[in-house]
Amino acid sequence: MPNHIGKASVREYLYVDTPRVRTLLAQLSFGLPEERKSERTRQWTASLTGLDGPQHDEGSREQEVRSLADLHVAMLEDAAEYAKMLLDVSDFSKKPKNWNRGRIHKALNPGSLIRITAPTSIIYPASFAASATALDSLSDDDTFSQDVGKIVRAMYGEHLTLRIYPCGEDDWEYQYSGVVSDPGGYLSGEKSVLFSRLGADPQMWTTVATVSRIPDRDHTPPTVRLEQVMTTLQQALENEEMSRRVLEKMIQESSRAMEGMGLSEAPTWPAVSVIPIAVYREVSPSALPPDLDSDD
Repeated sequence: MPNHIGKASVREYLYVDTPRVRTLLAQLSFGLPEERKSERTRQWTASLTGLDGPQHDEGSREQEVRSLADLHVAMLEDAAEYAKMLLDVSDFSKKPKNWNRGRIHKALNPGSLIRITAPTSIIYPASFAASATALDSLSDDDTFSQDVGKIVRAMYGEHLTLRIYPCGEDDWEYQYSGVVSDPGGYLSGEKSVLFSRLGADPQMWTTVATVSRIPDRDHTPPTVRLEQVMTTLQQALENEEMSRRVLEKMIQESSRAMEGMGLSEAPTWPAVSVIPIAVYREVSPSALPPDLDSDD
């Protein structure tokens, strides 16, 4: 009698925001009936039932925690889809006209859950700064590495940047942009090797994220905005009208100008800012072509 075995579903997880996934899952999964759980989720749940058993060594336990975080992502997707709280925007985001005409911005709400499969880059700027410092150690002038380090620390800190290009990397402005802060330590010890694993070119990944911010179209050039800020500040000083309100307005407008110049992580229109929750890809088996053994 033939043995019918279902096709396995395997994912490679690059990142999981464990605390945020658990928070959302706790809210969404309360009313999720068992029959609405996907086969993948049921299989993973069954394979992880022994996690509460005897403790193993630290490395093994860390891997178990990561496996549980991966399972929680699948459970979150099941629960969010059942509650109609997860929108897949992969196809909708491929057309530049949907960005230019503001259709994407009208469809999305801040805080909502989205999923997108598209060319994706994850960059660790601090690693680049460290490499620049190492190169400068071979010369007598370390000015370059010091300047690079200052810029990286000011613009990125120790975080990773996520760039999703649904229209392709050439259409850079149409992107979902986010910062990977890794509050749960999922990438602990792995940040510095991401470049060697992924390279510089975007790869196809699926990202589950919450919409953080949908920027408005700014018709004021950033240089003009910055000049207006300086003029307002100078007038306030001359008239001795400096106040907290004036100072905060100056900070806000200066931040908008820096954003428009690309000197801050906040994206400018038409890009959309997101908070990455999970980044993964479906694993397909490698296969040799049938004519590989033929004589050439």
